[in-house]
Amino acid sequence: MLVILNKKKFFKLFTVLFLLFSAITCFAKTDLQVFKGDKNDDLNEYTINASFNEKLKKLTCSQNVVYVNNTKNNLREVYFHIYPNAFSKEKYAPFAKNELKDAYPNGFSKGYIKVKSILNNQTKLSYSISGKKEDLLIIKLNNELKPDEKIDIHIEYDVKLPNSIGRFGYGDNTINITNWYPIACVHDERGWNKKGYEKIGDPFYSDVSNFNVIIKIPNKYKIASTGVIKSKKKSNDINIFKVDARHVRDFAFILSDKFSILSTNIKDTNIYSYFFDDKYGKEAFAVAKDSLVVFNDLFGKYPYKTYSVVESDFFIGGMEYPNLVMIDERLYDQDSKFALEYVVAHETAHQWWYSLVGNDEISEPWLDEALTEYSTILYFEQKYGKEVKDRLIKHMKVRTMTKQSKNIFKSTTEFDNSIDYSLCVYSKGALMIDDIRKKVGDNVFFDTLRKYYNENKYKNVTSDQFMNMWEKEGVNTEKIMNGNN
Repeated sequence: MLVILNKKKFFKLFTVLFLLFSAITCFAKTDLQVFKGDKNDDLNEYTINASFNEKLKKLTCSQNVVYVNNTKNNLREVYFHIYPNAFSKEKYAPFAKNELKDAYPNGFSKGYIKVKSILNNQTKLSYSISGKKEDLLIIKLNNELKPDEKIDIHIEYDVKLPNSIGRFGYGDNTINITNWYPIACVHDERGWNKKGYEKIGDPFYSDVSNFNVIIKIPNKYKIASTGVIKSKKKSNDINIFKVDARHVRDFAFILSDKFSILSTNIKDTNIYSYFFDDKYGKEAFAVAKDSLVVFNDLFGKYPYKTYSVVESDFFIGGMEYPNLVMIDERLYDQDSKFALEYVVAHETAHQWWYSLVGNDEISEPWLDEALTEYSTILYFEQKYGKEVKDRLIKHMKVRTMTKQSKNIFKSTTEFDNSIDYSLCVYSKGALMIDDIRKKVGDNVFFDTLRKYYNENKYKNVTSDQFMNMWEKEGVNTEKIMNGNN
């Protein structure tokens, strides 16, 4: 995610981007998803049937999860995030106090998920809701689930969307349906990861899974979605979409009755731009194409069949989901032209660093954000030249020197505010990666990143894995890390 928080902070960010734009302008040159993965893949499988009630702004959902015990332990319970409950009370809302007016332009609006029943083979499973924001679902199993065993868990639930223009909710133009369904918590060497929906950063950590989703919506809406739409059927005034998404770590979709759409196909990927303004929708489309080509060449091929850039009612700048990114509609104008390019390129890079190579975005947010931010710099270097890259790095150094030096290797919950978080995790993190590049040289740097991508796509990685990779190339990572503390 690239953060634009409110008008005051938007102005600050735009001032920064304007400086970067000034550095660039003198150098700028005047569209059935089938995944062929390993045969031994053993992923969770989500089958969801969701019907959207336009008047009530509510989803009625039926979900079956084939949950696989990929741990080394016998499990007596399974944990799921139920993120919509973070919007159920104003005190829970995942926004800073000074952001509430931007997040809720018409005043606070409740959103939530209501679990109605949970079954296994027609047998009821007991469950409870926990977490400080009531956003954790604990399902008790009737029998122990042994390692490598699977269980069908069937959940009936309703989801109420808030009138909010953050990641989850609706505004005047779009209905943003993200982080909306019960999703299994990651169980790793630390045990269950049960952290909730926090205010700073991207509070998500998930495993790659397969999704089969049926979405029923009024036929006036167009839909942008993770995965591939396999079929579309009409029933009276309802359109029924069948969507298939293989090997993705989340599933999101956005609705609007105002979308215009552009599409093309590049290197086996259908690229889409969903927008309201023709001129800047075309600008976003061009950046989506260019950045996908750049990152394909630098890191390794994007394996999915779709990628969508979606203009959205979204006050925070940009947000990544598998195959789909949300872009703040305020960036689609002349004054924000450079900001639009920067944010679209950044969110596109997240398709490699988060969507494909995953990590714990709460405990180790720098791992995807720093690499994504540096990848954005690489996009400008590839498109406009090395001198532009150097100018961007120089401005980044100036920005970070205005703040006290802070440790970039902190969890999102340890930062005081989003500005400090952004400067440390994004900017100082990107500078650290630039230092690594200087130490090893371009050939080793890009060969190592390609190896990192190819060996870890569809997996979750840790900071230790990332640093050990550079240690093998002779980099004293402890020295570099200390230099960025």
